[in-house]
Amino acid sequence: MSVQNKWKLFLMVASLMILLIACVGGEPADSGETTEVETAEVTDDNESEESDEPEEEPEPIIPPTLTILADGEIKLGRPTLPLSFEASGKLVALNVSVGDVVSAGDVIATLDDQALQEAVTSAELRLALTQNSLAQAEFELQKLVDWEPDDSAIAIAEANITSAEANLQSAQNQDAAAGNRLTSSQVNIDQANRELADAQEQYDNAYSEGRLWEEQYDALVCEVIGGFEQCLNITYAERLKNDREFATARLQNAQEQLRIARANYALEASNLSNSSTVGAESGLVAAEQELVRALKAPTADDINTARLNVTQAELSLAQEEFTLQQAQEALADSQLVAPWSGTILSVDAVEGATIGAGTPVVTLVDTAGLEFHTTNLSERDLDEIEIGQVAEVTLKTYPNEPFSGVVTRIEFQANGVVGDAAVFPVVVTLDETDQAVRVGMTGRVEISRE
Repeated sequence: MSVQNKWKLFLMVASLMILLIACVGGEPADSGETTEVETAEVTDDNESEESDEPEEEPEPIIPPTLTILADGEIKLGRPTLPLSFEASGKLVALNVSVGDVVSAGDVIATLDDQALQEAVTSAELRLALTQNSLAQAEFELQKLVDWEPDDSAIAIAEANITSAEANLQSAQNQDAAAGNRLTSSQVNIDQANRELADAQEQYDNAYSEGRLWEEQYDALVCEVIGGFEQCLNITYAERLKNDREFATARLQNAQEQLRIARANYALEASNLSNSSTVGAESGLVAAEQELVRALKAPTADDINTARLNVTQAELSLAQEEFTLQQAQEALADSQLVAPWSGTILSVDAVEGATIGAGTPVVTLVDTAGLEFHTTNLSERDLDEIEIGQVAEVTLKTYPNEPFSGVVTRIEFQANGVVGDAAVFPVVVTLDETDQAVRVGMTGRVEISRE
């Protein structure tokens, strides 16, 4: 039956019911008497004569509920979603297979994250160091801002100056003694050089060619002593041998004594160059500077510099926090998580493979939010349809088990013409059901209207 015929039937039934009520409610007039029907206002006397019983009201007329029928098919509420990693890496775990049902937040796959974990640990360490630097900079700034003369620090600095002056005097005395020892060492070197020269001369004389004749001459040595010639109890050959042995021993001893003298001189020179005077002077300067700092208030430049140090430390902290956040996000991206509940439509990777960023690993389909899309709903019925209207869908697969739903969308553009009227897709979102509803199933929707 068409919509126009239904409306005609509704109007005829309503007219008959109104006539029937009118006939039943009237009273017949007595013969020969005229019943006057007053159309004026009812007087108070009439009101007092009326019965106390309440007047019966006619039952309201409830027109029949009409429905809009249209054919259609089941479609996905969301398009299929290929899931991929935002970073490249080795796929170490794949937790799903085709047809598996997953919930929002389930881990679908995991990349090798050892390097990412190390990056997070390193970023956390740098962040801790930066936090310590900022705390130190803030402490130094606060110390300058709150500066007051410290009597105890002044007393300590003055005591350190006194001690440093005493150390300097002692060091100077030690260096003076070291200088005297260095001079003495130089004298010893000079003496050793002269002895070496004499020994060398004696050695050269003992081995000169002019005395070679004495090597084979066994006559006793005779010399003129006091105007008289005297012969010694030794031959020329024996005297030459003795002279050579003595000259050799003297030369070796002179060379050793010169070596010892030079070593002593080097030692004393080293002690003098590393004198304690330099260290004592440095200690005195440090003590004096300590006293100056204890007495001197910080300048505006000192405070501004300290504030700049705090600002730089804060910037470094912000940078390290950002670096840590990036490392943590990269680590989190090593796990592929289901964005919403659904069913795995396809698996496009295998464990152990190297996956590139953006490469699909699995394809997820949302089977919970299924929709029924009409295919032949006439434009003549669009004015009777609103978002939120209750609908009932009967699929050919389940002819005796209709599914409830709600109109959630009316497409803006028609998808064809049937007869002389355009047809518009109307989308009905199905309520959850335990039945196995699949994409592409066809059926009919019945949309209620008053």
